[in-house]
Amino acid sequence: MPVFHTKTIESILEPVAQQISHLVIMHEEGEVDGKAIPDLTAPVAAVQAAVSNLVRVGKETVQTTEDAIMRRDMPPAFIKVETACTKLVQAAQMLKGDPYSVQARDYLIDGSRGILSGTSDLLLTFDEAEVRKIIRVCKGILEYLTVAEVVESMEDLITYTKNLGPGMTKMAKMIDERQQELTHQEHRVMLVNSMNTVKELLPVLISGIKIFVTTRTSQGKGVEEALKNRNFTVEKMSAEINEIIRVLQLTSWDEDAWASKDTEAMKRALAQIDSKMAQAKNWLRDPHAQPGDPGEQAIRQILDEAGKVGELCTGKERRDIVGTAKTLGQLTEQVSELRARGQGASPVAMQKAQQLSQGLDVLTGKVENAARKLEAMTGSKQAIAKRIDGAQSWLADPHGGPEGEENIRALLGEARKIADLSEDPKEREDILRSMGEIAGLTAKLSELKRAGKGDTPEARALAKQIATSLQNLQSKTSKAVANTRPTKAAVHLEGKMEQAQRWMDNPSLDDSGVGQTALRGLVAEGRRLANALPASQRQGLLGKCEEVEHLMAQLAELAARGDGDGPQARAVAQQLQDTLKELKGKMQEAMTQEVSDIFSDTTTPVKLLAVAATAPPDAANREQVFEERAANFENHAGRLGATAEKAAAVGTANKSTVEGIQAAVKSARDLTPQVVSAARILLKNPGNQAAYEHFETMKNQWIDNVEKMTGDTLLSDFVQNLTGCIRSIRPTNDRHAFKCNLLVLVLCFLVNKKFNACMEMCLCVFLQVCERIPTISTQLKILSTVKATMLGRTNISEEESEQATEMLVHNAQNLMQSVKETVREAEAASIKIRMDAGFTLRWVRKTPWYQ
Repeated sequence: MPVFHTKTIESILEPVAQQISHLVIMHEEGEVDGKAIPDLTAPVAAVQAAVSNLVRVGKETVQTTEDAIMRRDMPPAFIKVETACTKLVQAAQMLKGDPYSVQARDYLIDGSRGILSGTSDLLLTFDEAEVRKIIRVCKGILEYLTVAEVVESMEDLITYTKNLGPGMTKMAKMIDERQQELTHQEHRVMLVNSMNTVKELLPVLISGIKIFVTTRTSQGKGVEEALKNRNFTVEKMSAEINEIIRVLQLTSWDEDAWASKDTEAMKRALAQIDSKMAQAKNWLRDPHAQPGDPGEQAIRQILDEAGKVGELCTGKERRDIVGTAKTLGQLTEQVSELRARGQGASPVAMQKAQQLSQGLDVLTGKVENAARKLEAMTGSKQAIAKRIDGAQSWLADPHGGPEGEENIRALLGEARKIADLSEDPKEREDILRSMGEIAGLTAKLSELKRAGKGDTPEARALAKQIATSLQNLQSKTSKAVANTRPTKAAVHLEGKMEQAQRWMDNPSLDDSGVGQTALRGLVAEGRRLANALPASQRQGLLGKCEEVEHLMAQLAELAARGDGDGPQARAVAQQLQDTLKELKGKMQEAMTQEVSDIFSDTTTPVKLLAVAATAPPDAANREQVFEERAANFENHAGRLGATAEKAAAVGTANKSTVEGIQAAVKSARDLTPQVVSAARILLKNPGNQAAYEHFETMKNQWIDNVEKMTGDTLLSDFVQNLTGCIRSIRPTNDRHAFKCNLLVLVLCFLVNKKFNACMEMCLCVFLQVCERIPTISTQLKILSTVKATMLGRTNISEEESEQATEMLVHNAQNLMQSVKETVREAEAASIKIRMDAGFTLRWVRKTPWYQ
């Protein structure tokens, strides 16, 4: 099937497809109506001229290129196009003599399809070579980043900066040109975001190296912290550049972006569990510890994190983790209640505390196993992706040594690991069958290369076949990994509510588990919110969660028995809807309270940390005050991130805003220990200007991320319902009233800030969605032509035909969605607020004639 992920490929394929579509229409008229096909000499000559020119340019490029993969892949594409063109010319000549010739019509349609397919292959090969050029520059920067480890003097730093600057400029320019060329808006955004992050981190890197050199050469303290700062920035920049390299190689929407997010989420959950376990165990061992103490909160946080991991699993694994966490939550309530009554030292309370302690160990083991399994599968998947490049290079080199065969063998070993972990027997057999085919072909090619026949037509054909089979195997293993994960629910509360509503309206319909997944996600978020509430409010929210879970199980059981459309199911569904609305209200009220408490003051702890770090050397308890404020800052940063994540999940923000909040949370979370390290360097080196500048750089970057995180969270969830927000807080004392007022001031500041950029943002988004319509329309036209050349043909595989149909339908859906988005953004862009006149102009569509 043709690919058109760049504007250049699309612009070349579109006129070819237009010419081919005329030929297909003539063929269909002759096939269906029995009409004689007119003389096609002129249109075929036009197609032949265009194709010949393309092939000529391609051959000239191959002769001058040093890219071995391009030299290997281009000739088969030339042959494919030229063969198809010859068929087309023969068809035109035969039809000139006999306008009703059946063989000529077959030649016409086969030649048309071959030209489209071959031209697409040729253009894709050339585009891949262009991508490899950019990747070489990116890898050069990656290699040079590691040189930061040997920079030990200011002279070295000056040289390093001079050498790094031009390379970064070149990479930024190439990435900018590439993102403008792409037709996938998501890929463009990913490239721009990663490149912007690299640019933002560059001064941080230079600052980190500078403070390391300064503290080292002056024999000052804080060398270890400076080293951590420098290494963190190098790793962060390397990760972003690796992400750029990954996105550059995508030709369709990235289906596997979830993998790294899920792995990261599981690792973070495990780290949180480990950090809280000792505190939790201490609380359980002390029968006189009070309910609500930090130890009890630690247990609830452990259960929250385990629940998050459970939601990322599927089948028995998910049931085990979620079920165990729920049981331990009930035990925690019982222990807490007994201690509140002064019975913490009773045999019953001691026994329950012991059971809870053992249960936490069991739960941790289950979470570790889940994380290990996901990491193993994604690790094998990533290893395959890395091995592919080496394998392709060996296939492209006629004189490649035995290391290439070893590379392919290692790749097949990783594929076997995925096959062994796959739960679908059909998928497993498919992967193993592909592995056997590749192993056999590789053995034949290796024999030819050892015999000095690596450059023969037979060897080249084998290399091309193996290359295609490797790509297919990679696709199959990626799909197998994706299928082991649960169906993803929407990222925010409203989306989950809609998915749940669709399932409740028709529980008998197979929705791949999306509706129940959404409901489980809502219940999990509700429990997480409940754990942060005072005991007096916690039970009400937990009770609603239990009720929703019970009703969902009832409805699912009725649907499984085939009674999903019966009166009992309808009654249960209605009850579930009502309970779900109540749960939503309680969750939003709880979230509003938490946000008002946490977000009313976001920067005071970091400012206090700065004051402690710059305290005079003779200040009393200088280091003790610093450590207290550093711990307070880290604790506050953790609460900010956790609250923002919960608000994003419970709020009404769209997917892009939620992802923006999550990205800002991640950045702030990563930067928090680095800010503390930079502050500690300043503490140990009072009066050091380089240390002060470095701390300011790290602090300002942290504040920027927190502003993005809190600003998007507040605006997405509370500006539209400001009155409700204030009412729900219900200040009962001066402290709450002050927090409420402060929150309103923050909101007003953010609204003003967003308003100033609103016109430009609306226009930018409007232009982006408008641009998608002609792009997707052209793609739809090309796909329609390709599909038309397959209709009624017996020499087309069923798999290829199904793929063409899926792409055609998907593209049509994208076009419809783009039209809807354009209308919506046009409405937004048309709003004009006349502040001086006191009124607003807004575009209102007329009521359609059919309503």
